[in-house]
Amino acid sequence: MKKLYRIILVALAAVSMSACQSYFLEKPDTTGTVDSDAVYGSKKNATMALMACYRDVLLHGWPGDMGIGHCTFGAISGEVGRGYNWHGSYFISQSGLTVNGTDGSDAGADNYANNFKRVRECWALYEHIDECADMTDAEKATIKAEAKALVAYRYMGMFYRYGGVPIVEGTFQASDDLTRGRATVAEMVEFISRLCDEAAEGLPTKWDDANIGRINKGAALAIKARVLQYAARPLFNSATPYLSMANAENNAMICFGNADKERWNAAIAANEAVLSWADAAGFYLIDTDNPFVDYATATSVPSNPEVILAFKNNQDYNALSNFINCSPNQNSNRYDTDCSGVLTNMLENYYAADGTELSWPKIGDAAPRAGANWIANVAKIEPRALADIKFGGHDAMNNEGIYNWQNIGWSRGGYSADIDKGDVFPNAIDENKGCGERCKFYYKAGSRLWFEPPLFRMAEIYLNLAEAYNEYGNSAKALQNLNKVHERAGLPAVRETDQAKLRQIIQREYYIELFQENGNRYFASKHWKREDIGSGICGGAMRMLQFNIKPGSQWPYAASTIDTYWDAVAYNSFWSPAMFLEPFPQSEINKGTLVQNPGY
Repeated sequence: MKKLYRIILVALAAVSMSACQSYFLEKPDTTGTVDSDAVYGSKKNATMALMACYRDVLLHGWPGDMGIGHCTFGAISGEVGRGYNWHGSYFISQSGLTVNGTDGSDAGADNYANNFKRVRECWALYEHIDECADMTDAEKATIKAEAKALVAYRYMGMFYRYGGVPIVEGTFQASDDLTRGRATVAEMVEFISRLCDEAAEGLPTKWDDANIGRINKGAALAIKARVLQYAARPLFNSATPYLSMANAENNAMICFGNADKERWNAAIAANEAVLSWADAAGFYLIDTDNPFVDYATATSVPSNPEVILAFKNNQDYNALSNFINCSPNQNSNRYDTDCSGVLTNMLENYYAADGTELSWPKIGDAAPRAGANWIANVAKIEPRALADIKFGGHDAMNNEGIYNWQNIGWSRGGYSADIDKGDVFPNAIDENKGCGERCKFYYKAGSRLWFEPPLFRMAEIYLNLAEAYNEYGNSAKALQNLNKVHERAGLPAVRETDQAKLRQIIQREYYIELFQENGNRYFASKHWKREDIGSGICGGAMRMLQFNIKPGSQWPYAASTIDTYWDAVAYNSFWSPAMFLEPFPQSEINKGTLVQNPGY
């Protein structure tokens, strides 16, 4: 359903598509430079202001509001390649996150200053909506609840990026003290949770068809659930921080200062509340015993019943159109993904369709494998992989029949090109294609470029519960929730009850199910404080499968043209413990009100 965003697009101007440029909105100015009467003098204008808040807030973390030009979180977490040598992700792979940013952009992976612009927009809406004379009191109350939920959403993103940040609960007046320091982790959790609770009280259980896309009660509950999930994970839920602040009293900005198992119980309660809402509102995990279609539908089809909240967007020419290859060169040539092939680091997470492990080439193998082995492995891999990746030499399974998704577009140098690199095996390394290209979010999309990123899906709620129950010591409930997602994928039920082993299985399930969604691999891996972080996840050896094409076959129009293949380290990515949290821009630190995260 696109009805809501037909309204939104009336409010938005043409969007600049370069990842290095800002977005400009053709909407009433809500920054205080014009009289609020111009914005809130009519229901039409007030609705435009609301829709602008939606767009500005929910874009957080997607191309166009990342702070890193030409990049996605997958490119700095071990999902896909790092990009071209002028991309922000390329620089991060070489030297890590910096206080001055990369690629002419902000520090870290976030447009930090944008956060408070967006928060201020929402509070201005909240404070002035009562001025709208042709809106009912009920409509105004609902918009106030939406504004609070949008503020909570943006703070949620800042929470797991930075730890504590300044809490702003309203627009500033000229007489206000603008020197506001960072909150503690505990204060952040209390603030966001309170906003979510207050918003949920004023939001509808479910919107009618004309308003699909607006935040409902379940979305507010889901924001709180994700915040409490991150609050319970080891990075924050610890007696000692990952690195100590220069002044130990500031450590409360980056961890609780104690490890409390009951934080997992709070996460359980918050996620169970989302399930209770979903039962009443008609939202559910799609499971019709057709694993490929169910997963592809849940991740790709607009307004499906598994998606609690999406970034609804139907502009054909915008930053999200560049998502696949992280570059403004995307346009209609969606298959031209020279810089962002899927890494072996990610590929190895997928199961075979029968739940067993697939055997892939390893670094140090004595010889390459035959192309026939590649074809056999792709034929055996689980359905989610086929919906996520257009494998080399194969058409995209989720959008068949469209030229841009056929293997004709999987450009890969032929045998002679590999010979030119020196020894074909193991030294010929192509840091481009990997095992294939991402095609997630485009099931039955046809030739359209836009897609709707799911911000909250029911699958995440079940995985949250699986993790929280396991950490709380209830393996039976953990397995019950994990297997909702695992078996929906057509895989046999997991029966492991050892907490440490089950933890690894659950984290693997997050990686697969939420591939490319919400920066999950990037943020969750750091908050889990995985022992292998820096060793193929958010740093370390990034590997790509290499393919030789049979002599006389310049392009792999079919997988049968592949002669041999092997794995190779395409590059080594930088990792430092400082990167557990993002740096604040040095320009902000220089103002003298913020304390920088340790290690920067």
